Amino acid sequence: MDRGGTEMRTLLAWVLLIGAVLVSGAEWVSSYRTAKKQAIARNKKILIFFSGSDWCESGRVLNRDLFRTRSFQQLASEKYILYNADFPKYTKLGQEQEDSNKRLAARYGVHRFPALVVVEPKYGGVLVKQIGLKGTTPKMLLDKLAKIEAETAQSYRLTKKGQPAR
Repeated sequence: MDRGGTEMRTLLAWVLLIGAVLVSGAEWVSSYRTAKKQAIARNKKILIFFSGSDWCESGRVLNRDLFRTRSFQQLASEKYILYNADFPKYTKLGQEQEDSNKRLAARYGVHRFPALVVVEPKYGGVLVKQIGLKGTTPKMLLDKLAKIEAETAQSYRLTKKGQPAR
């Protein structure tokens, strides 16, 4: 038996496992209500991804080339609660989730897909809104999110009593 080959396969399996754990750092929550509660409790913003998961090719590009990157996962796990407001054509969502997603799209003026909207959780104020990918790349979106984080970081730092830091 080739012991070196077995050790190499074991090492490769561990590297792949650790890589998968690192890349899966940020989690997508299943309802906007949950996203809002978690964002308020954790002092994070909500990133809403409006997509057509089973028909929108640009949304698949964002999923592959932005959301699964280590850079996005790190930023998202530190700063955002993630919610996918999905509008599939061929898959059925539950009525409550479908209605919730429609209300969110109407509230934030999203009529084309994909779209990213970053909101502050308490009142729902828009911090970033990107509709479509025309003229942009996933890297540009990541840079835009990082820039917004730098600009808004002060307003999200709270004292122990829940008051904004000065």
